[in-house]
Amino acid sequence: MFKKMLLTLSALTLLMAGAAYAGDANWTFYGVGHVSINSLNDGTDSQLGVTSNTSRFGFKGTADVTTDLTAFWQFESEVDMTSHDYDGGTIGTRNTYVGFKHATAGKFMVGRHDTPFKALGRKAETFPDQLGDFRALTMGTDLRLGEIAAWISPDWDGFSVFAAYQFDQGDFGDTEKLTAMSASAAYTTEQFMIGGAYEALSKGYAYASDGETDVWGNGPNRFRFVGKYTGTQVDLAAMYQINTDQHYDFDTSVWTDHKSSVMNVGATFKMNDKWNLKGQATMANYDTDATDDAATTTVDESDTKCTVMTFGVERVFTQNVLAYAQFSTMSSGDYADDEFMLGGGQSGFGGGTWGTYDNADKWQDPSGISVGAVVNW
Repeated sequence: MFKKMLLTLSALTLLMAGAAYAGDANWTFYGVGHVSINSLNDGTDSQLGVTSNTSRFGFKGTADVTTDLTAFWQFESEVDMTSHDYDGGTIGTRNTYVGFKHATAGKFMVGRHDTPFKALGRKAETFPDQLGDFRALTMGTDLRLGEIAAWISPDWDGFSVFAAYQFDQGDFGDTEKLTAMSASAAYTTEQFMIGGAYEALSKGYAYASDGETDVWGNGPNRFRFVGKYTGTQVDLAAMYQINTDQHYDFDTSVWTDHKSSVMNVGATFKMNDKWNLKGQATMANYDTDATDDAATTTVDESDTKCTVMTFGVERVFTQNVLAYAQFSTMSSGDYADDEFMLGGGQSGFGGGTWGTYDNADKWQDPSGISVGAVVNW
């Protein structure tokens, strides 16, 4: 106990010393603690568990360079508040960067950051980092990339642009580069927000191999459109995205486009300043080119669809503390292999599988109940 107390006091001393010698720099220590108790059921088995849902902490600050130019930085890491064998992981796992802000030219930063494509979608999420988070169905398109340079425009009377480029992630001399570009534009008022985003990965990300032959197709690309209304008593949000990637057939030596789509709608009813009722529906189609052919063994339209419905109640204690309870249910086609989003990733607890298939006997659709608390500082 004494050692732990000494360690804590030492850390606080270092923080205060840093503040004392910071000069003209201003910095803040912030974080989010988010845990939930969850009960998941796949129609046959159920499991009760606890998850740490993207709990995190970070430091961020600014320093004036000139009258119009300010340097800024952020250092953010995820922390697992529930695992019994968590070893600390890698520091700076989340948005971590340095940059400069100019009064008229906007912000320029370099480091690790959510893509503009992802950042725009987060604005339309009704259940962020919770059981019903729509990222469970967006097919891994909500990315945080390292080695990126990004620019955020000033606010031009409500209109803004966010653009980012990822430098080559491949080895020197690789056949194809591993780069990415992502950009979004949005118009925001006090009550309304509407925006669109486009993201494209280079040919190096479209890779296929049979062990002897390596081939590259066109890199994946996607569009996303978002709208949100913030009212006195009701908030409404919607998101629609279209994805295009390619699949390679080694028998015919042909690349074919594979298209998929996701649509999400959510609503929050503010009963008063303490209680909110929430609902959200997310619908994904993993192969929009599939045809409805139930009479054969080929994949038909219904096999590639998945829907998640989530309902919840939220208790707001203060601006920084809230608790919630929610119920979520998933309806999956035979070829829609999905899991709920918990703990910052696809979660079935302990390696379990929720809402999947074995091509012969479709499993029961999963459902879950989650009770959690979120503390911000």
